[in-house]
Amino acid sequence: MKKYRQPKSNKEPIGLKKHTHAQRTELLRTVVLPMLRKELGNNLIAIAADGSYARDEDTGYSDLELMIFVKDNAELPRGFSKIYDGMLVEGLFITEHEYHKTVHEPNKDWYIAGSDTLLPVMNRSFVRRLQKYQTKNLAQKCDNIAREMLYELQESFGKLFTAIDTRNRENLFPILSDAVMVVLKLLAYINRKPYASLNSFMSEARKFKHKPRGLDEFLRLIIEGEYKNMKTLEKSAKKLYTAIEVYFKNRYEDKIYDDDLLTIYRKQKTTKRR
Repeated sequence: MKKYRQPKSNKEPIGLKKHTHAQRTELLRTVVLPMLRKELGNNLIAIAADGSYARDEDTGYSDLELMIFVKDNAELPRGFSKIYDGMLVEGLFITEHEYHKTVHEPNKDWYIAGSDTLLPVMNRSFVRRLQKYQTKNLAQKCDNIAREMLYELQESFGKLFTAIDTRNRENLFPILSDAVMVVLKLLAYINRKPYASLNSFMSEARKFKHKPRGLDEFLRLIIEGEYKNMKTLEKSAKKLYTAIEVYFKNRYEDKIYDDDLLTIYRKQKTTKRR
């Protein structure tokens, strides 16, 4: 009986190759656009590129992301993902109403989706009109999400402090990464400003106007690798967590946490923003 032999790996990956902005443009014009027109027919309204390609910031390994606006997507899949000559090409089938709801209106993904930049590929006037949308009551909507995120913050930092207490070095990095991401997301809603790109989260966060005490120190520990010192990490994390609570206590007159276990319904109170 012959033994199975693992095939020799290629010197270069086949599903991930470098491409230029010009190559992505050519692929979009000669292959993707004709295909979508043929597949969707009269259901197709407009096509726009987003992500790094739309911002003209794409690098060698960047993917090509598309927003494909249709009249009705009930019978369509959510989107598609293709690997074309080592380039990831992704498209999302979306209606105009859904786009405003998921991109312009604050939601759990608004911290990154809210900065979406569209580059018209088909039906320029439609795409330009989309970008003129004005969100009403943005500050209040962001505040509501930020307050809800305090429970997520408590959970993630609870896991971090547990890892520190038990000297769980083996799993510290993913636990710490989760806590960092929760803080970064929270800051986007506090400042009512979504991040432009995952590649610049920490850089943008350090420039925010509204920051809790200890944030810069905490991020520096992550960037420079000093988080491996458990005592230093614990001191910095507790300082930051406490500062976030102080920030919310100063911003609102009522309690920042719901601690009433006599009911599952939160009592709505009038809050005052300072």
